Amino acid sequence: MLACELVLCSCDGENDDTAAVQSAVDRGGVVSFAARTYHLSRTIVIRNSNTTIQGAGPLTVFQYQASAFKTQCVNDRVFTTPCDIGRSLPRRIAGAIAIGDVSFSAVDELSDLQPADWLIVTDIDSVVGDIVNADWVQVDSVAGLVVHVRSPFRTAFPNAREWVPGHSGLGFRRVVSLVENIQFRNFNIAVPDAGTQAAAVGISVYAALQTTIDQVVVNSFNAQPLYSRLSKNLTITGSEGHGNSVLNEFASTVDLTLRGDTFGEEDAAGLGLDLGTAFFDVSGNNINMSRNIGVYLLYGVHDGTFIDNQIGPVGSATNANGILAWGTQNVSISDNYLAGGAGPQSTGISVRSYTGEIVIPSVNVTLSGNTFGPGWVFDYERGTIPGG
Repeated sequence: MLACELVLCSCDGENDDTAAVQSAVDRGGVVSFAARTYHLSRTIVIRNSNTTIQGAGPLTVFQYQASAFKTQCVNDRVFTTPCDIGRSLPRRIAGAIAIGDVSFSAVDELSDLQPADWLIVTDIDSVVGDIVNADWVQVDSVAGLVVHVRSPFRTAFPNAREWVPGHSGLGFRRVVSLVENIQFRNFNIAVPDAGTQAAAVGISVYAALQTTIDQVVVNSFNAQPLYSRLSKNLTITGSEGHGNSVLNEFASTVDLTLRGDTFGEEDAAGLGLDLGTAFFDVSGNNINMSRNIGVYLLYGVHDGTFIDNQIGPVGSATNANGILAWGTQNVSISDNYLAGGAGPQSTGISVRSYTGEIVIPSVNVTLSGNTFGPGWVFDYERGTIPGG
């Protein structure tokens, strides 16, 4: 279905609208929702590429009644792209990959791979307990156990960790059900506080290509308001993610743009880039509320800019941290304003390496032009290895 086609949801906005909303979204194209409250009781999955979920402004509200009986991507988030890839194990890559390489060798047969298939390459660290480096590549051709890719690798994968499928080491997964060109525009999501067992993520962008979130406000208790994992080309503009205890998180996501957004959490970090997120532009955002940590860039985050962001006062019962950049490479942190931190040892910006199975270094991290309000005991801290 073409993206220019328009579907009007026939929801009544009074009863459980889940089936009607899912049916409208399943038709694809531009799905328009009028200014009313839509009651959802189950996750809405966007399965078709070129789908736009279009509201009429802040009076278009999707209110989610979270269930205490959770199943991944079925009732633990409001909107999501398919999570199928998360249920598969990576396949082993035989050797290291250097920047500029145009092929890699696998260990097992590759008969299912076809030209133009997308693969997600990941390196997992068992000590961190997750991915620490990731990127997408597209198959050009396959010869025996060698995969040739259409564009040179832009990330190096050293292949230095022990291979334990799904727990450690360098591998790849084929994106079987690719969903691309998804847009979320001009509406609000509300997930009321129903306790931690009934929490639900607001929008989950999972293993998707080319996703846009614009002018969307999410208020979600006890779960991530905005979340991505294993995705590529995600752009969020003019949007808000608010909650009480779980941060807005962008994990193992490449080509990420966050611009002109507001993030806030009452009792957690406001914003997190982690687990190998790379090639990012985070600029002009407002982290207006956080606790202990305003923003973190942790575990293999690399090649990006964090510029001209406003970080409001960071509350803490002990010591606050404005920005943590641990195990971070080739990142510019500049021209940000950090309003202040609570606690007798509060640190504005901390840059350190991190010890996993192997050391995840912090190198080429540029700090310039950042300004600090009252309460920071240390404007900058450059350390070595936590625990090392």
